[in-house]
Amino acid sequence: MGNKGFSLMEVMIVVVIVGILAAVAIPSYTGYVKRTKRSEAVTALQTVALYQEKHMAERGRYGTIANLIANAGLPDPDGDGVYEPSEYYAITVNLGADNMSFVASAAPAGGFVDNVSGAPLVFAIDSDGRVGTLSGGAVAVNEDLWTTLRP
Repeated sequence: MGNKGFSLMEVMIVVVIVGILAAVAIPSYTGYVKRTKRSEAVTALQTVALYQEKHMAERGRYGTIANLIANAGLPDPDGDGVYEPSEYYAITVNLGADNMSFVASAAPAGGFVDNVSGAPLVFAIDSDGRVGTLSGGAVAVNEDLWTTLRP
């Protein structure tokens, strides 16, 4: 009479193989998801910078998010006067003296945690085209951070 079914050893081998695959796949997947969310922030900031330059060309000064929506055509699908291209990052614009410079930033929001060495990672771009992270209200240049997000 032949034995039917799996032995305990065969089941344990399958469990070990599945565990190894999960140990490799899960960190890779979470890294991909985080890069995708960061790419949304970078794209949103590049969009804000583009509309800032349009506003500057048309009005001679940079504007707030509300100004960009009202005067430069920055998208606002829900009509609330807030630019919300990502549910994971909040986009803000700080204007310099006489609205002749700006720093746009994207900070983690909506419960999304994006930390580097324990500090929140806040992407930033300024009116001079410098890109990197926000540090003390200015851009700490880190072009590598932005270029590694590109597909």
